[in-house]
Amino acid sequence: MSIGRNIKRLRELHNLSQKEFAEIAGVSDKAVSTWENEIKEPRMGAIQKIADHFNILKSDIIEDRNFNVSPIDKNAPVIKGSSKPMPLLGSIAAGVPLEMVTVREWINVPTEVADQYPNGFLVEVNGDSMNKIIPSGALALIVPVTDVNNGDIVAVAVNGYDATLKRFYKFQNGVTLEPESYNPKNVTQFYNCNDLEINPISIKGKLVWYMAPLNMKF
Repeated sequence: MSIGRNIKRLRELHNLSQKEFAEIAGVSDKAVSTWENEIKEPRMGAIQKIADHFNILKSDIIEDRNFNVSPIDKNAPVIKGSSKPMPLLGSIAAGVPLEMVTVREWINVPTEVADQYPNGFLVEVNGDSMNKIIPSGALALIVPVTDVNNGDIVAVAVNGYDATLKRFYKFQNGVTLEPESYNPKNVTQFYNCNDLEINPISIKGKLVWYMAPLNMKF
């Protein structure tokens, strides 16, 4: 797959116009058109802006790859070549929180990703409250950390039982869980200090990478 086709796939995946995508890349919409039509290729600066915005690797844009997920046996040896197994724990919400469960199966991911995040785990995203960043049905790679920066997309447990994927902000008077959605029904959730005493929030990890859903058509 060419860079142009990768860019078009990414833009359509997030339901963006060429003008909207151009604003992310810091170029004109005409430039995006020339990329998608394979007349010109984007400069590395534009590629970096795109990768940073969507929280993906630059190689996801530049290289020709197949990121379809495929289950493998839990006890299978590491696959030689371009992929390695990582655990899929279950579902996580990008909307109404769902309970995270034990390992459901093992999924092949690109070797460079598995090697970079050896302690990470995958969860399947349900809901549309983060669909500007990650589509429903995608497999999100979460790195287990408790110390995150404001603005990170994190997996957080509410009341110790449920997990949800949101952009996280911590303030002196509370915590905000913010959606990144095209659906106006998805609203920011704020928990003040009193709320947190009753409904404690714990960070399970932060989003570092994701794979498009199996049923995504390009």
